[in-house]
Formats: sequence, C-alpha cells, structure tokens
Amino acid sequence: MGQSVCGCSKPSKEHLAPRKLSEKEVRFLLERTSYDRAEIDEWHTQFLKDSPDGKLNKKMFLKQYKKFNPNGKPEKLCEHVFRAFDADHNGFIDFNEFLISISLTSTDFNYKKKLEWVFSLYDIDANGSIDKNEFKTIIEAIYKVLDVKQRHSFKSVEQSANDLFQQIDTDKSKTISLDEFIKACTREKYLLELLAPSV
Repeated sequence: MGQSVCGCSKPSKEHLAPRKLSEKEVRFLLERTSYDRAEIDEWHTQFLKDSPDGKLNKKMFLKQYKKFNPNGKPEKLCEHVFRAFDADHNGFIDFNEFLISISLTSTDFNYKKKLEWVFSLYDIDANGSIDKNEFKTIIEAIYKVLDVKQRHSFKSVEQSANDLFQQIDTDKSKTISLDEFIKACTREKYLLELLAPSV
C-alpha cells in the first residue's frame, strides 16, 4: 500500500467510499443540514479528497482543525470536538457525521440541535449531564485555543468555569442537565458564544 501526500495509507479499492452519494443519503442530509444539494455534493467531494476512504481519523481531524486555529493550542479541544462529531463513537468521522456537525456548528439552522451538540461536547462521559470537572476541562481547552493575549482580558479559567457553571446549574444539583443547558443558552444567547467560540 502506498502513501498519500498527507502521509496516510492509501485505501485499497474495495475500501474506498462511494464517489457519489445515493439519493437516499442526499435526502437524509438535506433534512438534517442547512445545505442544498449542490453544497452537499461540494462538501462530499472535498471530504473525499481529505479522506479518500470516507473516514476522517483523529490525526487528520487535528491537522484540518489547526488550519482554522493556527495561533492557539487546539489539541485538547480538538479531542473533545472529534468525540462530539463522532456520533456513533467508532473512532472516526464519516461524511454524514461531519456534515451534520459542520451545519450545526456553523449556522443557526436548528438552534436546539446546535445546543444539544454543544452539550455533547461538554458531556465527556456521555452520561446525560455535565459535572464541574467536565465543564472546566472544556473551558480550559477553549482557552488554550484562544490567543494568549486575549486570555489576559478574561478571568482565570477556574473562576470563569465556576461562574458559568453556577449560572447554568439553576437547580444547584452540581450537574448541568440538557434541559438546564438549553434553557440557559436560549435565555442568554451570549452563553453559547462563551461556551463554544468558533468550535
């Protein structure tokens, strides 16, 4: 097996993803994203250029993510974003997972679904709630991606995480439920920008 330009092994012909999406796949993505048919085809073509086997692994995801965040240290955040994109938790991102996540994070096509996706980013152990440790872990990862000069205008990571956590944890249970998260971000729209800036 040869090496591609990115250093990844070239997949054998039987493992290549289909070059064209089926009508059923296109309809599935039309219903779940903000993209039209031509945009879906364009995204799919680019996705296959970057991941010819139709599977985006963590290493390639980090490489692509760094292109959009060259000044920060995105490794930790990227690990969590990858986990949230990988909806079926099989260790790679397929095209459907990729496009649905991109649509959710880049538009307000479905605000509630976007909030559910951001919640899944923070819910590291996928138990349906966010504890203080999980919350702080993601906030720290976001701060590492932000330019260091910008960080000086913020409170300490720990203080920011504690303040935001208390604001969202309205029932004072020391965990944040999906319902609390959605209500807080719907009530205070600026929270989403604080909790997921340019994710």
